[in-house]
Amino acid sequence: MALVSLDNIEKTFGARTIFDRASFQVDRGERVGLIGDNGAGKSTLFRMIVGDLQPDAGTVSIARSVKVGYLHQDPVFDHDSTVLDEAEEAFTELHALSQRLRDLEHQMAELSGDALDRVLKRYQQVQHDFDLAGGYAWRHRLEATLLGVGLERATWSQHVSTLSGGQRSRLALARLLISEPDVLLLDEPTNHLDLAAIEWLENYLQTFSGAVVLISHDRYLLDRLATRIVWLTRARLHSYPGNYSAFAEQRRVQELSQQRAWEQQQADIEKQKEFIRRFGAGQRAREAKGREKRLNRLLASDQLIQAVDTAKRIHLSINTDQRAGDQVLQVRGLCKSYEQRTLWQDVKFDIRRGERVGVIGPNGSGKTTLIEVLLGRRDGDGGDIRWGANLNIGYYDQQLGDLDPDATVLEEAMGDRQITEQKARDVLAMLLLRGDDIHKPIRMLSGGERARVRLAQLLLDQPNVLLLDEPTNHLDIQSVEALESTLQQFAGTILFVSHDRFFLNRIARRLLVLEPPTVRDFLGSYDDWTRKKAEEAAQRQQRAQSKPRPAAAPAKPAPRPRKDNPYARPFGRLTLEQLETEITETEIALAEVQQAFGSDAMKDPAQARSLKAEYESLTQKLQQLEEEYFSREQ
Repeated sequence: MALVSLDNIEKTFGARTIFDRASFQVDRGERVGLIGDNGAGKSTLFRMIVGDLQPDAGTVSIARSVKVGYLHQDPVFDHDSTVLDEAEEAFTELHALSQRLRDLEHQMAELSGDALDRVLKRYQQVQHDFDLAGGYAWRHRLEATLLGVGLERATWSQHVSTLSGGQRSRLALARLLISEPDVLLLDEPTNHLDLAAIEWLENYLQTFSGAVVLISHDRYLLDRLATRIVWLTRARLHSYPGNYSAFAEQRRVQELSQQRAWEQQQADIEKQKEFIRRFGAGQRAREAKGREKRLNRLLASDQLIQAVDTAKRIHLSINTDQRAGDQVLQVRGLCKSYEQRTLWQDVKFDIRRGERVGVIGPNGSGKTTLIEVLLGRRDGDGGDIRWGANLNIGYYDQQLGDLDPDATVLEEAMGDRQITEQKARDVLAMLLLRGDDIHKPIRMLSGGERARVRLAQLLLDQPNVLLLDEPTNHLDIQSVEALESTLQQFAGTILFVSHDRFFLNRIARRLLVLEPPTVRDFLGSYDDWTRKKAEEAAQRQQRAQSKPRPAAAPAKPAPRPRKDNPYARPFGRLTLEQLETEITETEIALAEVQQAFGSDAMKDPAQARSLKAEYESLTQKLQQLEEEYFSREQ
């Protein structure tokens, strides 16, 4: 059954057609990857589904009782609320059901006979709805989700106004996932997530029981998750079964077939035109006239095959005439700290000519800082950095902060480079920056256009060493694939930071893995690294299971940030493991009492009072246990 369906949608903005008789539907259990060029209208499609925009024609239908959740690229919060307050908004309905249960319990304690039976029936229905909404496990679900997207406990009491843009994006994602809608509409959900958080999200969505539609440039995510790819192109939606790699292969075969059919049709058209020219005024003029009419009908019909459009494809080639020395970079004893936090300590590595080294690590581990320290843009706290001889280093800054916002595209491309204007125009054209676009000031460009201006500068500089900080940010899939092909053919040395796992696999042959305060030097691709991590985790688990357990000893409480006496609190002396056990057992006991509320036991006033007292006692105990649990540091 279709949860969401769009039928013959049409939408225009001014003279630009975004959708032309486009149709689309999402069934339960599907995970749909929605792809297309930047600005094609993918986010517009989401806004029409949730009702923020209305189509000019066609219909948008949502099945009855289906709840749609939408992750915006620019989420809205109450900036005076804390992280925990915003996350708990997802449980507003659950809290209302809990209050309704308490109200009905108070009523049942004072009723008997038929009146009690009627309230019991209402209570059983509300209890059923409460259980479906998550019941008493809501606090644990909230905690697991916040930690999963990378929001540590230290941020939970912060006001939203103090969060970075990346933290706000993660909070919006957590709030949406906690609400568990039937359909998830995710617009670039991996933006601002580090690799660990992306992998957590991936695992979450693989087990999600509803439907998922995600707009993403993350091909690795699309390969792991998508059961279908929908491609938005030329104002139409085209559906392809399978993941992104399956789509790419289907498109390759389709384009090959389309190009052959176009060539055959063009040959036939030229043959007909030649016949018309030769015999238009001779004895076969009637036949020529008939052929001309048929040809004109073909040229004006949908049967005219279009050539494969290569004009909108980026073409890149980084050439260098300067050969670097064998030793490109040598690092010894490198250190860097911020306040009380050590990013890296005593780091040592070498990079030789022709190597392709990826830098990965969690957010805040100092990946960008490492690149800037190596370039001398930022000071390290200690250590020695030695660059080799005969180097021409090209640097790509993910913030694109080196671009002058008031300069035009052409002016930025030329700069102080000793090149002709035509050379600059030719390189910009390879990156689809041509015509009036080259006279636009940088401040008027989109993120993707500014990224292409910086890539044009790198092509013109002809470096033999590339330092790239998140080069795939701002680029659509087609542009990223063009960049990958270029870097694979690049004869120089590459050191780059990226959270794009597909890109890492295609380019990196070695990884520097930042795990503060250490840096691991790993020879292999990203997939090799994930396999290595899985092996290490299995070995740790095996050692833990085989390690003999000591005789029962008094359990030591986990380290606590609080300085008050733990023995003065109801559950202060319990360890975190004991607290988790107690919380689980208390929730089970509460559920059993809830079940009893819906039974005939409530018809006996004495039993009803006893159950109510037990319920209140367990509720208070659970609250105290959770307060103690959440007061501890992880």
